[in-house]
Amino acid sequence: MKRPVQITFRDLVPLPSLEPEIRRRADKLDQWTPDVMSCHVVVEAAGNRHRQGHEYTVKLSVRVPDAEITATTHHHDQDIHRAVHGAFDAVGRQLEDYARQRRGQVKQHEPPAKPAPAESDADTEA
Repeated sequence: MKRPVQITFRDLVPLPSLEPEIRRRADKLDQWTPDVMSCHVVVEAAGNRHRQGHEYTVKLSVRVPDAEITATTHHHDQDIHRAVHGAFDAVGRQLEDYARQRRGQVKQHEPPAKPAPAESDADTEA
């Protein structure tokens, strides 16, 4: 990775074990493509639910040449580590697809063939 990982915590106290885990997972993103230019992780506690506990949301944004890959939806959980893993797994899949496209390993489907123009009745009578 060319630049350091930016980690932002919102509405929660950073856990000592969480930041090294995020940095380790961010470093592993290079296995898909060495072109990762930046990585920004936002971990936030959504709402104040006293009876059921907090819901943690993780948003992850990775910048590569010609694209920005993000994981912003469906990465929330009551377990903060599970939310982090879900976001990094989603970005990992997107980076894998991005790398395949860059290498040209994605099938290019031909556009559907246009139907031949139908002969009109005036052409058949002449």
